[in-house]
Amino acid sequence: MNTDTTRQNVPAGTIAHGYDQSIAGAPDETLAHQRAVDAILDDCFLSIGQGIGLRATLDFDAVVWVRTNFRAKFLAAMGHFGNRWVEDRATVTAVALMLGERAVRHANGAASINLDAAMQASADVERYCQLHSARRSAARTRTSSESATAMIAGYWCTWDPKH
Repeated sequence: MNTDTTRQNVPAGTIAHGYDQSIAGAPDETLAHQRAVDAILDDCFLSIGQGIGLRATLDFDAVVWVRTNFRAKFLAAMGHFGNRWVEDRATVTAVALMLGERAVRHANGAASINLDAAMQASADVERYCQLHSARRSAARTRTSSESATAMIAGYWCTWDPKH
């Protein structure tokens, strides 16, 4: 625990939903995005743990892979759309919970979730996000803010960092 840093100088109302908005105004937006994504991933891992529950543990290499995989996707999405975490948190954490559920299923009753099960669960979640965001966008006109939110929220887990 870092005791050198305190939150006494942070203006009231800047911390919302597990994300410290005071970093959003940082001069280096890339650094601000990296810090925000690290906090977002922490929040997502809590949801993954809720999805897994006491049924299994997550192998270390699976944790590293999930974090690395989604960190790149989250950074790419945030670089393209800006920081929408406060708007998209409920959707993204629900999908993270689903990732935990799917990982347990792919572990086939094993006491721990290995890398293969985590990768299969991730592929399931990414397919779900792609289908869900496309379906929600097609159901409404492109000018609908709800449609845009659904489509953008889908990019949190599907955005290809190579593009």
